[in-house]
Parts: sequence; C-alpha cells; structure tokens
Amino acid sequence: MENFTKKLDSTDVQRRLTLPENCLKDFPKDHEANLKFKDEEGQVWTFRCRVSPGRSSKPALSGDWFSFVRKKGLSTGDVIVIISDKEKDVAAGEHFKIKIKKSASTHHQN
Repeated sequence: MENFTKKLDSTDVQRRLTLPENCLKDFPKDHEANLKFKDEEGQVWTFRCRVSPGRSSKPALSGDWFSFVRKKGLSTGDVIVIISDKEKDVAAGEHFKIKIKKSASTHHQN
C-alpha cells in the first residue's frame, strides 16, 4: 500500500472506509483480511479489509473502523493519513500507521 491521504465522506464515517482503487495492488479481489493500524497514541486497531469481486477494485475497511471513528470523534470533512509501516511490532505484527487531521469545521463545533 502506498501512503495516502483521504478526506472522509459520509459513507466513510457511517458505513465503511473506502480506499483508492488499486491501493492494495497485491491484495486479491474477492478476498478479506484483517489489517493492523497503529494510531498516534500507539493503540493498535484491527480493520477488516475486503476487496469485492467485479470491475471495481476499491478496498473497504470495516470491523474496528466504527469503534475508531467513534473514539476519535471523526466526522465528514476530517482527513486521515495512512502510512505503510514496514517495521514489525512484536506484539502487533506488521501494521500501518494512521493519523487524523480534524477539519476546521469540527474544531469550531467544540
């Protein structure tokens, strides 16, 4: 997976996080796997990744994604950055890093 940034839309916040097409180049279609993501506080989250069969090859993350959204208070317009982390954590296994950039409108609501 290449490092990428995504501005969250309502589907990302309410249903599942869709990733850019072909961002998981080696991930087979019609396949599911648990991927580990470490947040900025060091907590490891397990997101279920699925690439549907068919013409679209956009992976979608679910599983702990919903708990992550609630715990971090994410909303439409916030931005996430996913960084491929080649290092292995003994406790967590290979993982990705995930960072959050809150939108200006979210800050004004508080």
